[in-house]
Amino acid sequence: MTKVIKILLAGFCLSFLFSCGNRNGSGDGGIEGVGSVLYSISGGNANFSVVFENIQIDAGARIPLNKPAGAFIEIAPDFQSAGTIFKISVPLSSLFNGGGNLPVIGLPDGRPLPGVKSGALGVLPITLPTFGTTFFYWGADVFGIFFPINLPDLPFMVSSKIKDERGNLLGVIWGIPKSGRGTSSGVLFLFPVEGSKGEKFLSKSI
Repeated sequence: MTKVIKILLAGFCLSFLFSCGNRNGSGDGGIEGVGSVLYSISGGNANFSVVFENIQIDAGARIPLNKPAGAFIEIAPDFQSAGTIFKISVPLSSLFNGGGNLPVIGLPDGRPLPGVKSGALGVLPITLPTFGTTFFYWGADVFGIFFPINLPDLPFMVSSKIKDERGNLLGVIWGIPKSGRGTSSGVLFLFPVEGSKGEKFLSKSI
């Protein structure tokens, strides 16, 4: 396939993504301390928010990211739960480019990523107020974010789906417990990159 044809196909795929309308969905991982989860695709962006009921901050912040291009994070007090709401918005056009030269790893403690065939994705560590270091994962078919948080009452790994009103899969929530010395617990959110095989891969993982 020539370079010109590849460019034309990429442009067609992006045009299709931006013209196919909005998608909205929600989920509940059933994980203590993790509240409402919302995911939407609108205005050419993938938008994700989650409430952490046991994390408190005094003031909000908006943090632009160098990668993916145009992405940003917002954190703010959630007055309904007395916790913290985390939001991230990522342009679909940036996701379409894949993770580039990011280092490829599994979970931060060395275990494989659940729901990912290879067990690893490109990762971008992000240091946030109160949260500390979170990990943005980015591959050709799947992207997501991992929050290392204490989940002392989670005995085994759990997962649940984020679906739209038609039942289409928009993402997967994983609650990950500790597994021996040197491992850490946390919550992993994975989403298919629009127009890729990510939805098929994630559907088979749970």
